[in-house]
Amino acid sequence: MGPYWVLLAVAIAATLTLPVAVLVFAPAPLSSQETPAARLVASVAADKETYLPGESVVINFRVTNEGNGIADIRFGSTCLATYSILSVDGAAVYNHHAHVGCGQTFTEWTLQPGDTRAFTFTWSQTSDSGIPVLSFRSYRVQGLLLSTKPFPGPSAETRIFVMQGASGPNLAFTAKTDRTNYGPGDSANVTVILTNIGLETAVMHFHTPCFVQFLVLDEARHAQFNSSRWWGCVQILADEILAPGESRTWVFPWGLTTDAGAPLAIGQQYEVVPSFLWIYPEYQRNVSRTTVATFTMATFTT
Repeated sequence: MGPYWVLLAVAIAATLTLPVAVLVFAPAPLSSQETPAARLVASVAADKETYLPGESVVINFRVTNEGNGIADIRFGSTCLATYSILSVDGAAVYNHHAHVGCGQTFTEWTLQPGDTRAFTFTWSQTSDSGIPVLSFRSYRVQGLLLSTKPFPGPSAETRIFVMQGASGPNLAFTAKTDRTNYGPGDSANVTVILTNIGLETAVMHFHTPCFVQFLVLDEARHAQFNSSRWWGCVQILADEILAPGESRTWVFPWGLTTDAGAPLAIGQQYEVVPSFLWIYPEYQRNVSRTTVATFTMATFTT
């Protein structure tokens, strides 16, 4: 074998015995590939599951960042959260957002992972029109974050039950005038009657003895006269106790004028609505019947 073949064999042997570097592309752990992201979760709860009629319902609404990134939350008004009450079939009962004034302003939150913001509301068991809701039924309570980012904001829902309470007093209002037609220069006597038409004694407490009033509305349903504006009463406690079937009657002389002191317009029909200056709202919810009086201003007295 010549020198050339000897050198070639040595070169091949060296190549086979030298270490060879091999690149292996192993995938990185899955968690290191994830982009941190926020995840907003809402929850709502009432302070109890069942309530007596008229009892205040305390609603707690919470928003938590359960993600692994920072949550950037933005708002377009001063109202940051709200709640709604719905019947079981989804009919709207009360919308808190419709009863508050929200100023136009920009607000921004940042919630770290695990951070929570909480809101507390109180519902008085009334509908949007101010009427007490029906008892012995369930209601859905929905909480909502009023954010513009994210939009819509996260929401949550729970249920409560309003029990059937005691029947309570049942009151009736009645207004009467001494005539149905009046002419220029006439005066009227307005009678306001409160009757307990229920089966239980009604005990009412007032902060002033001047708690009976009447309103006068024109044909367009605009208030023309409010009798309470002309009172000069001291602040002194007054009680009224009405047994079942018992009534109280108040008679007010009135010059058939507006609140400004001008005579009522001739040729119009007016409505007299009886009312009380209720100090405690639960009395008003017990008024189930109101009877108004009507009269006409004629060009002359019939």
